[in-house]
This record gives sequence, structure tokens and C-alpha cells, in this order.
Amino acid sequence: EALLGLKDSNAKTREAAYRLLLALAAAGAEDLAPFLTAVLAGLGAQTPHLRSAAALALARLAYEYAGPDAAPSPARETMRALLPDLLRTILVLFRDPAREVVGAAVSFVRIAVSLLDPKELRPLLSDVAEGLLSHKTKGRERHRQKIKIILKKLVHRYGYAAVADAAPEGDQRLLTHMRKVDERARRRKARDRGGG
Repeated sequence: EALLGLKDSNAKTREAAYRLLLALAAAGAEDLAPFLTAVLAGLGAQTPHLRSAAALALARLAYEYAGPDAAPSPARETMRALLPDLLRTILVLFRDPAREVVGAAVSFVRIAVSLLDPKELRPLLSDVAEGLLSHKTKGRERHRQKIKIILKKLVHRYGYAAVADAAPEGDQRLLTHMRKVDERARRRKARDRGGG
């Protein structure tokens, strides 16, 4: 029920569900792994609503326990250690036919990309790029702006060439467009500095 509350249309209910989720996690903060396992079970649910709620819950837990404001604790160490595996698991959701599940997966990937060290993320780069750029990803157009933000972070860390090499063949149009827009903006900025 707590997970389903994360998807409620009422903002107060959603906020209460997030507070409950964090309170439950804090109750088992000494060993966060069993609680994460219980939340992970939601990814195997029959309904897309529960699958997306579980992905959103994992995103919030990752941010709370591995984010920049997280205090050093055993729970933080557990979350930091499990984050690459959680990301691998969430990437499978990009193949889900339900748009809401894909949206929740995009939200988790956005948080994971910002939290993981470049060394930890590098082995997963091709899987992340494939999930984000695959034309088979249902609802990708709806989440295009979030996907662009994630891709910009990846490009900033690894460069266009590395991200393009990691992307699936034929699904690189968005990256090419982003590179051209970036180059155009740099030329315009240089021209304005020189002529201004």
C-alpha cells in the first residue's frame, strides 16, 4: 500500500507515502538490504502501476541514502554498494510496454547517473545508452526532455564519442542533434565574444 500511495493523484497522499517509505527504511537503517529486497519485489508485480511505484521508491531511497546530503552510515554504504546492481535491474524496465513504468525507470536512471562515480558507471554506459536511446522504448517521446538531461550528463563525463559508441546502431540521431546544437552554441558564443 505504501508503494501504491507514491502514485496517488493527491499530492498530500504522495508526500505521506514518501514519508512512510523513508520511515520504514530508517527503521531498518542498520541493514537496509532486506528492505530494498522487499521494494525490489514490486518490480515483478503484475500491474504497471505497482512496477512504476517500486521504481520511484527505489529512486527516492537511492537519493536519500546515497545522495550528496546523506550522512555517513551503514545504510549509505549499503546503498552505494548496491546502486550499480539496482541500475542494471531498473534498465530492464525500459522494455516494459507501459509508459508509466518507462517514466519511472527514466527517473531512477537520472538519479543513479548523478550519484554513481564515473568508474562505476562506465561498465554500464552501453546499457544505459541503449535503454535511453532505443527507438523501441515505448513512451520515449514523452520523456524526451529527461532523457536529454541524462545524456548531457553522460556526455559531460565521457564525451560525445564514448556515448555515441555506447549507443545502439541507428539510435544515435538524438546524440547527433545534441552535438550539433552544442557546437552551434559554442560558435555563436565565440563569435559574440570576438565581435562584441
